[in-house]
Amino acid sequence: MTKYRGRPRRNPGSPTGLGSEADILHAAGELFVTRGFGRTSTRAIAEGAGLQQASVYHWFGSKDAILLRLVLGTVVPSRHVADELVGSGSPAHVLLWALAYSDATVLCEDPQNLGVLYFDPELDGDRFREFHEVRVRLHDCYRVLLDRTTGATATEVDVAMVVGLVENVITYRRRSPSPIPADTPERIADAVLTLARVPHLVTDETRARGVEVLAALDSPGPGSAR
Repeated sequence: MTKYRGRPRRNPGSPTGLGSEADILHAAGELFVTRGFGRTSTRAIAEGAGLQQASVYHWFGSKDAILLRLVLGTVVPSRHVADELVGSGSPAHVLLWALAYSDATVLCEDPQNLGVLYFDPELDGDRFREFHEVRVRLHDCYRVLLDRTTGATATEVDVAMVVGLVENVITYRRRSPSPIPADTPERIADAVLTLARVPHLVTDETRARGVEVLAALDSPGPGSAR
């Protein structure tokens, strides 16, 4: 009985140390971010993973399936955190701060900056509907917490500005070779409350309570893969 799933490896050992599936995702992530989805072949992914090309198709039915898995991994954990925050009884401004802080933290800590893939035109299409549905749900949670914080109905522009502020981390990391400052998530969360027109609620107490709320959640918070 063979110890391999799929074809034997092209190169001995696992680049990630986590097995073939993780190797494929890691290699694909690097290539999609640096070359673009359209310019990356499954052969190149296989070579980056140290595998035979047939192994890529053993684990994933198509290149689209790999991209879908990668982008879902950037939003599903944050959506779970957002869902729990919306159901929390803590003050709305604390929950909004916590969501922005958690979301920004995961984007800052993503080693491959996979959020870059959001801007790939290949994501426009029905085959990536699951990703878009999850992302819409995340944005809806921002909307609910904005409504509760301000006491007014948030517009599409309000939500887009808040989410854009958080996700600007992606663009910054793509353009700058410098490490992102460690206090970036906190500053972004503070800025979200300022953008929501409640700057007087940007306090040490809000920050401390926001971190406490996140620590008490069942879903993985900052420090987890997005």
